[in-house]
Amino acid sequence: MAFALTNVLWSGPRAVEDEDHDHSGTIARIVGARAWASLPEAVRARFSRTAPAIYEGAATTQLTWAGRAFAWALLPFGSPLPLFAGEARATVRVGVKHGGTSWAREYRGPFGLAFEVRSTKRLSEDGRLFECCAGGWTMLLDVSADHGSLVFRSRRFFWRMGGVSIELPIWLTPGIAEVRHTDMGEGRFRFTLSFDHPWLGRTVFQDGVFEDPVR
Repeated sequence: MAFALTNVLWSGPRAVEDEDHDHSGTIARIVGARAWASLPEAVRARFSRTAPAIYEGAATTQLTWAGRAFAWALLPFGSPLPLFAGEARATVRVGVKHGGTSWAREYRGPFGLAFEVRSTKRLSEDGRLFECCAGGWTMLLDVSADHGSLVFRSRRFFWRMGGVSIELPIWLTPGIAEVRHTDMGEGRFRFTLSFDHPWLGRTVFQDGVFEDPVR
């Protein structure tokens, strides 16, 4: 039965399942040697490290009514979107687990409100990159270097659970996602996140500044 479901309901490439895979060079290989070399040394160091790291900072989030609707609708699927707008203190914890690099972003807003967005970046079998959330929400990403920034841009969306992978049309999602990591020097970097829906326009925007861990 599981085999039948896998063949009938599986869409898109699979993730590499090797837990012993060396993740330190995954982003570099996907971006390509020349583009990787064009990035600041600090950016390359952040995305090639295997030791756990904690980044502290602050973020400002903007949500349209559609962005709020998508954020709460996706809450059972790993909560991949921020749940409230405005300014918040933020902590990002990075480590290696579940066959990839895990990112846990905790936001602490007004009145003590807090929530966490958790995902894992995993290599696909065809050499591309997945962003996988706990509830099965998955993005297939393009990764590139753009004027010194490392850019992740969604190409396809899936809901995946067990042996089932269903591709989601873009109109059923918050839109095309783009994340930019830009080094600011002196151990600081800017993180920007945007979702642009083909009918509803920009649904989510987030801008944050973080600091490298103190050695």
